[in-house]
Amino acid sequence: MLQQYLPYIDYLKFNIHSFNKSANHWIDVTLAQWQRRSAIFNIEMIVGKIEDANHIALVNQLNIPFRQGYAYGHPENLKNK
Repeated sequence: MLQQYLPYIDYLKFNIHSFNKSANHWIDVTLAQWQRRSAIFNIEMIVGKIEDANHIALVNQLNIPFRQGYAYGHPENLKNK
């Protein structure tokens, strides 16, 4: 269903928890499949909810450049600055 829209998409954002089968088993194959399909259409991938060293290791392994999550910092209130 998403296939028809891929030519019109610049970025795809994924929640890393969607690729966690169990506490110690990552479905990195599925994320890698999305990465390969996205590359065909020059779509950049963003992975969010990165919270620990295991998450960082997975996105490092897959060379995903765009990342978000508490592992990199917490939101700050700009009014307090």
